[in-house]
Parts: sequence; C-alpha cells; structure tokens
Amino acid sequence: MPGATFLEGDSVDLCTIEKDDVAFVTEALNHPEVRVPLGIAEPKNETQHEEWVEEEVASDDGFNLLIVADDEPVGVISSNWMSERHGHAVMSAWLAADAQGQGYGTDATSTFVDFLVDERRMETVRAEAFAFNEKSNAILQSIGMERVGTIPNWAFVDGEHHDSHIYAVTAEQWRNRH
Repeated sequence: MPGATFLEGDSVDLCTIEKDDVAFVTEALNHPEVRVPLGIAEPKNETQHEEWVEEEVASDDGFNLLIVADDEPVGVISSNWMSERHGHAVMSAWLAADAQGQGYGTDATSTFVDFLVDERRMETVRAEAFAFNEKSNAILQSIGMERVGTIPNWAFVDGEHHDSHIYAVTAEQWRNRH
C-alpha cells in the first residue's frame, strides 16, 4: 500500500515508501527485466529490502519515492546524493517489468526533476544509464537531459563489460526545454 503522495505527475504520483512496499520492491528488483538493466547481480530478499527501507529510505540523505499509477506501485525514483551547498543532485529510477513502456518513467522523471530544480534549488541534476539500457537512455534524452559523457567498461553485467552514459541538465536548460 503506497504511502502519502508527495508529488503528483500527469499519470503517476510519487509517494513515500513504507514497509508495506517491501514485497513489491523485492519482487520487482529480482525480475530479470529489471535487475539486468540496473546491473544487479545479487538476489535480495524481503529482509534485505526491509533493512534498505529502515536505513536508506528513512535517512535524511536524499529522497526515495515510490512511483504509483492507478493506486498501484510501479517503481522507485531516488536522489541518494545531493549537495545543497553546490546545488547538485544525482537521480535514479526503475520501473517494474509490467509497468515499462506506458509513459510512467517519463512522467515520474520529469516530475522529480521539476521538484529538484524548483523546490530544492538544484542547479544541476545528473543521471546515469548503461549503454545497453535503451529504455532508460531514451527516457533521459526525451525529457531534455543531455548526454555529457560515457564511462567505458563501467559495469560487468550479464557476462560482459558495458559502458555507462552520464546525463545532466542545468536548471536553466530544464526551465527552457519547451
């Protein structure tokens, strides 16, 4: 059961993550269509995800929000690193396998960047996607983030080394994108 709605997008809400959401997170992140594009190589059970909620989600270091569509959880969006002093944030997101391709990722990511720029005064927002993760690269480009670099052979996923693309958008670019 999703927690309180923190941000509202056009097709999704971004809600607080609660202990009741652990089963969804565990099921979704262990699914091959989710874990492989994220580079997750170790299975995690509900106990491990409960610890994540208690240690990471409940901390004051960044934001972790549940992406909710039609009152059902469909993914998670986060900014686990922020520099309030310099105005920079790094964000990440994932969607459950059955929620991909429905526009939820685009809406959630745009809504979250709006929040980081407009309410948290971030000057730059950065994201990263493995080169083979076509869906994530497409979302980041479609919302106006610019690919600013590539780290070669950054991750070993599914038996091979893969590059990682770095994306960024400044507050000015974000506000002037349309």
